[in-house]
Amino acid sequence: MSSRPSRKRRWALAAGLLLLLLLWWWPSPPEPVAVVAPPEPPPAPVVVARPAPVKKKPVARKPAPPPAPVLSSQRALLRRAMEARAPDLRACPLPPGVPPTVGARIQVAQTGATRAAVLSSAQRLPRELSDCVRQRLLAWEFSDVGLTSDVEVFVDFALGR
Repeated sequence: MSSRPSRKRRWALAAGLLLLLLLWWWPSPPEPVAVVAPPEPPPAPVVVARPAPVKKKPVARKPAPPPAPVLSSQRALLRRAMEARAPDLRACPLPPGVPPTVGARIQVAQTGATRAAVLSSAQRLPRELSDCVRQRLLAWEFSDVGLTSDVEVFVDFALGR
């Protein structure tokens, strides 16, 4: 017997070896790739809604009674008292060419005493007439009117009638 294998056997052995090598080096089937989900976006910052500021409605207050009616009634009483005393001004000498009326801003204290008298006229008044009218106005006293505060009144007086 021969120690050499037959040709057919050698080819079969070579083919078997080749097959073994091929199977060994043959790429294995790809492992299934796990599908990785994309990373989740970071959660949106939590916005805590602040409650809308509550607008407080202004408290309805009863308006204080205006002092104007009191002052206007005091002024009306004071004007009537001045009209009653106006004939006293006719004693002042009235030079020719002097306007027939003169305006006066008179300040009267709560006690009734006349504090100040400022004359005004469209034309300049002669000194003797303005001094006479101012002195007589300052001499007036209104304690009988019963004022509740100091009052300032502007009055027009007719002179010489």
